[in-house]
Amino acid sequence: MDVDDLTAALAAHTPDPEAVLTALQTKRRRRARQRVLAAGGAAVVAASVITLWSAGFGTPAASTAVEGAKACAAFPMQENFTIAREEGFTVVLAKGVLTGRSASPVGPVYAEMRLTDVRTLSGPEIRSGSTVWLRSDAGRDGGPVPGMPSGSLWARDGSLLGVIGPQVDDGGPEGSVMRVAPVVDGQVVLSTAGCWLDEGRPLRPYSGPLAEIPGSNSYRRAAEVGFQTIPLSEVERLASH
Repeated sequence: MDVDDLTAALAAHTPDPEAVLTALQTKRRRRARQRVLAAGGAAVVAASVITLWSAGFGTPAASTAVEGAKACAAFPMQENFTIAREEGFTVVLAKGVLTGRSASPVGPVYAEMRLTDVRTLSGPEIRSGSTVWLRSDAGRDGGPVPGMPSGSLWARDGSLLGVIGPQVDDGGPEGSVMRVAPVVDGQVVLSTAGCWLDEGRPLRPYSGPLAEIPGSNSYRRAAEVGFQTIPLSEVERLASH
């Protein structure tokens, strides 16, 4: 339990202890949701990420790219998966293919993806044939949206690790939005695309091709910082722990 949060809740002079704990739990859940969504690009709350992308997605200075990578690494995978379980998110391994549909209610353009060969690692079950939305993190005019990370990437054969959130009214399209990472040859590829980084674990560099939403330039933007891999078996353990 966060002592500062508890102190703030008690400072409100609420006479009912249950009401205090309820208010504290609500605050914790709101913050947890913001952290998960921020790491996936729905709302970037880390100042260094905003600094990284506010000048444009294209070619940030090296020092700024490093700041962005550090901000993504501030959301370690184990903590992300723990929060995902607490907030009702689903973690899956699957293959995905774009349907060709897109949507842009507010902010970035979303691309629809159909999932097959789905295996749910944690959370509510997702069935094969389900569709989700991916963020391109580019606006309707094709340019970058300030304050967003590098978009979405997955393997050329469709293999991916996905974190799928329950539908929320946040200005996005109707349906679930998925934060995605590529799975290549038994390795999960981490990068600023989707804000997947984890400095606390031994990682290996990756330099192969990946798939992206057409016109998104997500690969090029993520390559500014680079790609690393973690064994899929380790990610499976973390996700189902």
